[in-house]
Amino acid sequence: MTKRRAMYGWVFLTLLLAAAMACRILVGRDGMGQWTFAWPGLDSIEWRVGAVISGLLAGAALSLGGLFLQTLLRNPLASPFVLGLSAGSQACVAAAYWIAAIGGPWLLMGGAILPATIGALLALAITLYFGRCKGGGIDPISLVLSGVIVGTVAAALASLIEWLLPLEMRPALAGWALGRVPEVPDLSVVIVTALAVVAGALMGIRAGPTLDAMGLSDDESVSIGIHVARVRLSLVLGSSVLAAAATALCGPLAFIGLIGPHMARALVGPRHRVVVLAAAMSGSALLIAADAVRHFAPASTGRLPVGVLCALAGGPFFLLLLRRGAAKAWMR
Repeated sequence: MTKRRAMYGWVFLTLLLAAAMACRILVGRDGMGQWTFAWPGLDSIEWRVGAVISGLLAGAALSLGGLFLQTLLRNPLASPFVLGLSAGSQACVAAAYWIAAIGGPWLLMGGAILPATIGALLALAITLYFGRCKGGGIDPISLVLSGVIVGTVAAALASLIEWLLPLEMRPALAGWALGRVPEVPDLSVVIVTALAVVAGALMGIRAGPTLDAMGLSDDESVSIGIHVARVRLSLVLGSSVLAAAATALCGPLAFIGLIGPHMARALVGPRHRVVVLAAAMSGSALLIAADAVRHFAPASTGRLPVGVLCALAGGPFFLLLLRRGAAKAWMR
């Protein structure tokens, strides 16, 4: 990619993020379902800024997590949602709600970050175990199928636990499970997510050449001095914490972690030292734009959950990658 094309990509990405933020801040709906416009100085602006902050952090976390998973597995189909990390976090958070209902509220202290992280790590471990090929490596197609199955089972388990909850606790968990960008986010979750995003971005930028080399085979990576096992452990932990933090903040959101990295590579190139920041911006722009677009949907029965919109937009993109043989192309 030429420098001029990369520069145009950065300009486009910056303008897209700025436009999405402005649209989300200025456009909304009131309690009667009518469109409203807020300008600096009005009281409603504070609520919309909270939503923008939530979208910035959760979108960046999901996109960075997807970038690290794609690097780790050398598979462009990998993402926190596709590999079941989001659903694993959802199941463990639902379990934490159930335990809290019977007398263990301490599990939900800190905004469910702990159970969300445990769920993401468990889901990734199971997906990696069943995604292996006979030689001990990772088979891309088996990995994706394993992730889909793990995600389906975890989502079903979360639904079962939700059904077991007391009636007064179900609405909160159900609304979170559909995906939402909170206008008044939990401060502790915001802080943890911000720290995870900053740490992940710094790690990716600092280790950019190493992550570039991870695209080679294991033998080639070792031959040029890469400690493959250590890098993989860092990527596993980093992607899991990022996915867990985003899920705890906004619920399980589909395909942001898949589309964001691909969008960033298309705009600024594949080098990790550059694409890490672009991936974070892409994920943020996509999620904030989705949150803004849902306000234009008919609101007679309430606003459309942002998780539904992400799935409707991301599903066709995922099928397009499968149709183009993305997994096989990556392995070549």
